[in-house]
Amino acid sequence: MAESPLVYAFLDDGPYAGELVRIDPEPSGRPPRTIELTDPGGEPADYDLIGPHHDPDRWIYRRAR
Repeated sequence: MAESPLVYAFLDDGPYAGELVRIDPEPSGRPPRTIELTDPGGEPADYDLIGPHHDPDRWIYRRAR
């Protein structure tokens, strides 16, 4: 069984701005359109896919408003 490639979310804003988070790609190998993280206060925070990063294994995500 082939392993999925490593994919990372670069967080563009929010409390974790500038950080990388490893994410699971969709079965097609593409990054998910949204991811949910927990903010520092313990509340869920959604991040939307904005587009590719200049590094091929990273994708830019911005906190949903």
